[in-house]
This record gives sequence, C-alpha cells and structure tokens, in this order.
Amino acid sequence: MRVTIIRDDGVVGVDGVFRRVDLSTLPARIRALQWNGVSGHVEYDHGANTTLHDLAAFQTFVELWNAAAPQPPVPPGARQMTAAAFARIDSAYEAAVKAMTKSYPGDEVGSWPQQEAEARAWLMDSRASTPWIDAAATGRGIDKAALIDKIITKASLFTPAHGQLTGKRQKLRDEIIALGDNPTQQQLDAIQW
Repeated sequence: MRVTIIRDDGVVGVDGVFRRVDLSTLPARIRALQWNGVSGHVEYDHGANTTLHDLAAFQTFVELWNAAAPQPPVPPGARQMTAAAFARIDSAYEAAVKAMTKSYPGDEVGSWPQQEAEARAWLMDSRASTPWIDAAATGRGIDKAALIDKIITKASLFTPAHGQLTGKRQKLRDEIIALGDNPTQQQLDAIQW
C-alpha cells in the first residue's frame, strides 16, 4: 500500500486515491510523508528529509482516510419506493387523460364543468342562466340548443371515459396501499398501468 500525506492540502492518498482528512494531529513540523509500501520518507518544513522504515506512527491517518471514504448510496426505503410507485401510476393516469383531451386547449378543457353545468341546467329549465353558453353560441354562430346538444354529447362520451381512468388509478393506488408498510420493489413493480 502506497501512502501520501500532504499537510498543506489536508489530504491523505492511499494507492493514488486522495481524500480530505483532519490532519490537525500531524506533528506541526511535518509537511509531507511518502510511503511506497516498503519504505518511505518524511518531509519537514525546515531540515532534511528523514527515512521512514515503518508506517505504524502514521496509521491513524490511514484510518482517517478509510473513514472518509464515500458511503455507498442508501437503497431507497419502503416510503420512497411507495412514493415512486404512486408517482408512476399518477403519471400514467395523467398521460391517459391528456391523450383523451389532446385536441383541446387547456382553457377549453377547464371550462367543461361550467359548460356541462349550464347545459344541464338549461335542459331542466330553459330560463336558467347560461352566460358561458350564450357567449360561446354567439361566438360560434350557432343557436343555443345546437351548442347545448354538442356539449351534452361530448360530456356523455368524456365523463364515463374519464371516470374509468380515474377508477383505474384509484384501484392501482389501493393495490399499492394494500401491500402495507414494507413492500418489495418487485411487488410495487408488478402494479402497472
């Protein structure tokens, strides 16, 4: 084992791998140390280098170097794995909903609940207030009844499809929850969209 200690840099190198270590206990007059595995030398601030026949007096610094080794990454815990599984399911759900609404601008999709509520209210009572529908019918150049028919038709298609996707998402999340507090990655990976 080759060892290098460099006080001014605050590092110890073992076999060419250098790590920062606390060198505060290194005698103040020692500037550096070189050890080739069999012999070495100590370099001083003032004075000639001395030959080193044994590394025992500096073994503490090799131990500090070992302690400074990067720790292996901690494998994800059950909470992190479960959160990642929820995120994977939620992402697949969002992609499926987005695919269903991709030909509509976000603002229009956001108005769908208002459109449907006004259309259903008007179907129950033609005197119901329908400001969104009135403005959209005028802007589109069609009569109110025709627009309401289009809104109800689209809602009748979208609502069950959206409900099915939402139900699937909830079912998969329930399956993840049913695994308990310590699921394995394999169990979580088996739950797929």
